[in-house]
Amino acid sequence: MTRLFFFTGLLLAFYCKNVQSQVIYPSDTSSTKTENTEVVKTDELQKEVEAPKTDILYQHNGTKMLVNVKKIHMNDLFYSLPGETKVNKMDQRLVHKIEYKTGKVEVLNEKPTEIREVGDYRKIKVTYDPADVEGLIEITEIEARVDGNESGNSTPKSLERSAIIVLRRQAANINSDVILITDKKTHVAFGEIPFMILYAKAYSYK
Repeated sequence: MTRLFFFTGLLLAFYCKNVQSQVIYPSDTSSTKTENTEVVKTDELQKEVEAPKTDILYQHNGTKMLVNVKKIHMNDLFYSLPGETKVNKMDQRLVHKIEYKTGKVEVLNEKPTEIREVGDYRKIKVTYDPADVEGLIEITEIEARVDGNESGNSTPKSLERSAIIVLRRQAANINSDVILITDKKTHVAFGEIPFMILYAKAYSYK
């Protein structure tokens, strides 16, 4: 009987030892996961800090440019390349939209615009009659100043012809079709160089 109790005790001790040795303690994955998440977030923040902040130009031909936009005046877009101070200029009619570094998106031209060469200024029609531009689309107001020569041979008529050429060149640059002369100022004084200023409005058929 004593031997039976002795062997029974040994079996119980052996069984308990095996059970304890098979106990699996759960790993602390929460702390590891948190640490990994913090590392990923830190890396993302580091990349954001290191990423250059620039504006993005999207041209109609599919070209994408990283630049710093300075200003847009008439048909000229002034910009500088990242890391440079030199200011460059391009025709803003070539640009579809600008995505600024602030997140703002500005659409300059929904569709590609036909850009007339400056040499086509002779095709620009000139009129003094407002009835000739009825129904046309007004683009902008333009003006041109022409100075005479020191010899005093310039006449108001010759100055006006020269000023009209300047206006037609300006109109060609902004894709205008017709210009309406709205006013003119002539300065002719003894001992001074004469000049004329023509004021006009540029119109387009479409």
